[in-house]
This record gives sequence, structure tokens and C-alpha cells, in this order.
Amino acid sequence: MKVRCIYNTGEALRGYENKPLSKDELGKFGSTGHTEFGLIIGKEYIVMGMILGEGTLDYLIDDGGYASAYPYPLFDVIDNKLPSSWFFKSLKNTDENYPYQEAIWGYYELVFDDTHYEKLVDVDEDAQRIYFRRKIALERELEE
Repeated sequence: MKVRCIYNTGEALRGYENKPLSKDELGKFGSTGHTEFGLIIGKEYIVMGMILGEGTLDYLIDDGGYASAYPYPLFDVIDNKLPSSWFFKSLKNTDENYPYQEAIWGYYELVFDDTHYEKLVDVDEDAQRIYFRRKIALERELEE
């Protein structure tokens, strides 16, 4: 799955909130109107996973070697084919580290290792190695 960045600020997410918020208030996407994401408008990203929680969907992508989950409204989907290597898991609020996550799609370790995402965003070397190995394999699949 590939997406193209169309917005890179928390202000762009305000239209997707359930109620009007001041620029300083934290919204359902975990950002304020002042938040600036390290994304480049117009750049294409490969989605390595999707995380659904509290009714919001985030895409797991990397930019400059740092993997993180970003809210879906920041992107347009340009290739909606899901990788054949992806898995799905319904969490039903059972994950102690991320109690508000409801479901996750992605590569094996992301879905089945309960600590992988946390390690990934903490820039753990082993988690990063797994992520980028899976990304290389996905890039090859998308080229076919």
C-alpha cells in the first residue's frame, strides 16, 4: 500500500474532529493545531502497517529512517493493494501498553509481538532491523 502526503500539520486534522477544538487542545489524533509532523507534502510513502484505535486509523511509515504512526487524513491512498505478507489482529482493548488500540494490520512482528511497535518508535536496533528488512521485501513485492 502506498500513500502520498497531502498535509503535515495538526491544523489539517481539525476538520476530522468530532467537535470544534481550540488550537491548543489535544484532538483525537493526538495532536494540537500547532503540531507539525515531519512529513513532506507530495512525497510517497510505503505503509508498513495500520493501527486502528478509538475510531482513528494511523499508517505506519518511515521518513528518514524513523518509523512512526501518522493519522490517515494526512494522506491520499495512491495504491490500495494490501501486501500478501500482512496479518491482522483484533486487540479488543487487551494490550496493556496500548489499551486504546482496537486492531492492527501489518508484517508479522508488528502484529504478533506485543513489544515490537514500542521498540520500533523507541528506535531499538533489532526492531529497526526487522522493520527495514520487511520494508525491502515489501518494496520488491510492490515492484512486481
